Amino acid sequence: MPNTPSSWPTWYVAILLVYAVFLVAIAVYDARWQRIPNRAVYPAVAVAVVLAFFQPTGPWWSFVLAGLFGGLLLFAIAVASRGGLGLGDAKLAVLIGLMSGWPSVIAALFLGFAGGAVVGVALMASGRIGRREPMPFGPALAAGALAAIFVGPQLARTLWPVFG
Repeated sequence: MPNTPSSWPTWYVAILLVYAVFLVAIAVYDARWQRIPNRAVYPAVAVAVVLAFFQPTGPWWSFVLAGLFGGLLLFAIAVASRGGLGLGDAKLAVLIGLMSGWPSVIAALFLGFAGGAVVGVALMASGRIGRREPMPFGPALAAGALAAIFVGPQLARTLWPVFG
């Protein structure tokens, strides 16, 4: 089955809509409080693990490995940056990987990092934040994840032909 929205089953589209609403809510919460609440992310991760075994767009292991990749990558960055990136972002990356699968998780994280960089530079250039001031990363991750729903596999294959 091709991985295009028009070929997805209705139940899967409904789940993606719930996921999109969840990501928007997490983005708004993180933008306001600079926190990603465990009580929201943990249940979502549990549901995404179960959903990985029923994904119509790829094998279950693609989604589980993508969740591990996303979470471990952002966890490593959080540890290396000594608080520059929060563990809530790493937990959100687990969810994004579980819902995106491989190689879409790469596109989701790439778009999240690129979007976060653009917004950060714009906020610094406008004087709204200083270079050392914290900026929530959840909104950028959420935006990257939403975009990856539609362009994830194609973007990953275009930017990194090894996935083609």
